[in-house]
Amino acid sequence: MNIFLTGGSGTIGRAVLIALIGRGHRVTALARSDASAGLLQEAGARVVRGDIGKPADWFDIALAGDALIHLASSFDADAQAAEAALVEALAQTIPGRKTPFRLVHTGGIWLYPENPPVPLDETVPFAPIPAFTHVAQAIGKLEAIEGLSLAIVHPALVCAPDSGPVADMARAAASGEPFATRAEAGTLWPLVEAGDLAELYALALGSSRQRLRVIGSGIEAVAVGDLAALVARRRGAELRLERETAPTDTPPDLDIAAGYALSQRASAESAKRLLGWQPRFTDAESLVLALVDAPA
Repeated sequence: MNIFLTGGSGTIGRAVLIALIGRGHRVTALARSDASAGLLQEAGARVVRGDIGKPADWFDIALAGDALIHLASSFDADAQAAEAALVEALAQTIPGRKTPFRLVHTGGIWLYPENPPVPLDETVPFAPIPAFTHVAQAIGKLEAIEGLSLAIVHPALVCAPDSGPVADMARAAASGEPFATRAEAGTLWPLVEAGDLAELYALALGSSRQRLRVIGSGIEAVAVGDLAALVARRRGAELRLERETAPTDTPPDLDIAAGYALSQRASAESAKRLLGWQPRFTDAESLVLALVDAPA
């Protein structure tokens, strides 16, 4: 397939790009900076320069292919306008299109409410934190576009060797500084390893379902205090949690870190049943062992 990819230089995007190239897909990726362009080209993508907030500059190129995987979001003051511009461009072009077009769109676990002890699944109504409200609105509009083949992937907290909560905890342990978070020790976080999540995106891309929603959670839930203890043990260092308070100078619709305070369990049964997804990392201990280097 010919696939257009946004956000390909981010944590999820890099893993998705590698997974797509490994499956023999031809990938064109959007890059705003020289640094991003270099990373994408090195991974095997054709690069188109442009801004996610200005789809008129690259949208025709995306539509010339078979699918768009949308991973880019800044979650800053420009994010809402960028999301709205992309949805409007799709709404104006897809209904009259003669050939099928697949969109794999990124939602997020923070679209859903707190829920312990019952695991979240895709039937639970959205109740997003304010910073995710525009994402929920965009998904509703996308699902109303006639002729659009749409898959929504809702990632749990994404973990990679250099980014995500496990990496952040490891850096804190190595530095001797506390790990600052909105969460409490007993707050439950669903997690997913970046490579496992990339496989889910590839499976969602290949699905024939016209409408698909799946939660990407390799690890249903782990208490933040337990995760910190695993990281500390692996690093051979102490790691203290420090509770952060909400900033008074950040508007709620830009306060993305508020999501870390949510206590959630997230079920991946739909992804496994509908797509055959088989994440490698299904417990926190194996994830930490894979991502955190032990001290020399």
